[in-house]
Amino acid sequence: MFVLTPADLPLATARSIHCRAIITPDTRQRTVARSLVRQALRDTLAGMLQVAPDTITLVDTPGQPLQLAAPWHGIGLSVSHEPGLSLLAINLAGPVGVDLLQLATVPTDFDAVARDYLGPAAASALAGLPAAQRQVAFARAWTRHEAQLKCLALDLREWTPELATRLAGCTVTELAMAAGWIAALAFPQH
Repeated sequence: MFVLTPADLPLATARSIHCRAIITPDTRQRTVARSLVRQALRDTLAGMLQVAPDTITLVDTPGQPLQLAAPWHGIGLSVSHEPGLSLLAINLAGPVGVDLLQLATVPTDFDAVARDYLGPAAASALAGLPAAQRQVAFARAWTRHEAQLKCLALDLREWTPELATRLAGCTVTELAMAAGWIAALAFPQH
């Protein structure tokens, strides 16, 4: 497990948001990764809150973001998994979203995905890039988009102007990752 620190966050925000990357089995089976991340969440939160890890209860409801039980239900949690690596984000001050993508897993039809989910401006910007830059640019746009959706507790949905307006309420920053990986962190604007 290692800590990720977005360098461009304001100091007050950086104090409330914590990101960790956990090396997990390189498999599409997420059971082990989920278990490792949940233990890392409990351990990290225990240190932050100065309580025993077994006093922290994670609420995992299908279709809903991972949450903490009372008395810490106001703390935001977000998790993203890819084979071989998982990310977790904690925001002591409220909602948070994190997304991770391995460049090797970017779909070949990302132009259609960009049009449908990222919107016309993003799709046009991607189409205007040289071919060698398009995969990384798509991965950056996609992880930013997914992190914003998670921050707002929204399901993946096709782009609309109304969705774009809602997503604009999040500040997004890219996380520094090893070569071949792209990740983004989102939190509400204050």
